Amino acid sequence: MSEEQNPQLPAETPVDTRAPATETAAPSARRSLAQPLALAALAVAIGTAVGGYFIWHEVQRLGTWQEQVLGQIDNRTQALDERLQTFKDRLDNDLAASERGRRGIDEEQRKLAATQAGFEDALSVLRAQLGRSQDEWVLAEVQYLLNVANQRAQLERDTLTAIAALRSADQRLQALTDPGFNGVREEIARELAALEAVAQPDLAGITLTLDTLAAQVVHWPLKDRRTPHRIADTSLESAPAPANDWRSTLENALANAWNALRSLVVVRRNDAPVAPMLAPEQEFFLHENLRLQLSIARLAALQGETASYRASLKTTVAWLQTHFADDAPTVIAARAELQRLAGIDVHPAVPDISASLRLLRQQMHSAAAGTGP
Repeated sequence: MSEEQNPQLPAETPVDTRAPATETAAPSARRSLAQPLALAALAVAIGTAVGGYFIWHEVQRLGTWQEQVLGQIDNRTQALDERLQTFKDRLDNDLAASERGRRGIDEEQRKLAATQAGFEDALSVLRAQLGRSQDEWVLAEVQYLLNVANQRAQLERDTLTAIAALRSADQRLQALTDPGFNGVREEIARELAALEAVAQPDLAGITLTLDTLAAQVVHWPLKDRRTPHRIADTSLESAPAPANDWRSTLENALANAWNALRSLVVVRRNDAPVAPMLAPEQEFFLHENLRLQLSIARLAALQGETASYRASLKTTVAWLQTHFADDAPTVIAARAELQRLAGIDVHPAVPDISASLRLLRQQMHSAAAGTGP
């Protein structure tokens, strides 16, 4: 029964019977809980001590490593400082050397300027002594060029060089820009036109053609002499017969008449053997004479001797017509080429180009006399 049902009974009766068990279990539970806590605290303390040791040891190791690194940095810094100092010393030396070199260059420049000034003074003195202006020098060059043109044209018949000299002289007069010399330029223009109109023979082509023909002489066929049909010898038949033999006389008369009639017609056989017109040694000399005539024509062409040149070619053509086959293609071509070469004038007339030179000298003389060009 519960306490509510039995209020008259004392309350400590059931309490007294359970109270000793509760008081006994509480200290036992506290003791069982304190031991793990103590062990945990001990473990924490041990761990803290071990961790602190390791931390202290790592701090010591890091401190040592830091000192080593700082020492290496100091060493490298010192080495860099030394190298920088060495570089600075070298740079200072180079700058000093450059400064000395610059001063030397400045000194050389001053010397060169002084020398140049001396040269200019000497040139001024020389110009003053010569007493000629730039125009006079140009006119002297023009006169020299015109002299060269006349010499090359008249003495050596070199029209190409004469044309070049005249053009150079005209260019210098054009650069002079003096209208007083326009007359000289007009004369030069007329002389240039006259020289350019001269037909210059191709001497190189002529000599090469003659050499080629001379090498082909041995290949030109000679004329053939064909053997005619044999005509009976009538010298004996036409001999006078005895006076008492009228029959023989009649036969001789008839034979003579027949021979006379037969001599009017000459029969040649197409199958007759061909005999050379000349002996071998004569053919050799004929070829050599042809080569000689061609060589003479070549030399005459180079020397500008038109008469000798054409005479040698004419002789060669005549020999071709006389001794060589007229119907051979090589002979026909050679004869045509020789006739073409014979029509070339190897010494054309060169016009007189001295008018410009005479006019220039007159104007230069007038200018020197003070009357003006």
